[in-house]
Amino acid sequence: MNAEKIINIEKVRAIIAEVLEVEIDEVKAETDLVEELDADSMMALEIMATIEKEFRVKIPENEIQNFTTLDAIIKIVEKEMR
Repeated sequence: MNAEKIINIEKVRAIIAEVLEVEIDEVKAETDLVEELDADSMMALEIMATIEKEFRVKIPENEIQNFTTLDAIIKIVEKEMR
């Protein structure tokens, strides 16, 4: 795996925190973005678009429904980077 294909988990956490306007410490691996951090569908789209730009990856739109936790997002991005 080359350096460009390694996902920076802290960068993803920072993107989520920025979009949701929460402290980065609130974004943990299993934190439910909707239930615990009040994310909505527009925020999920913004997170997805920012991740796509940052990591130069295309995420299928149907994956947006799976943007529920940091762990879930990381798995989706890693899958699409292969």
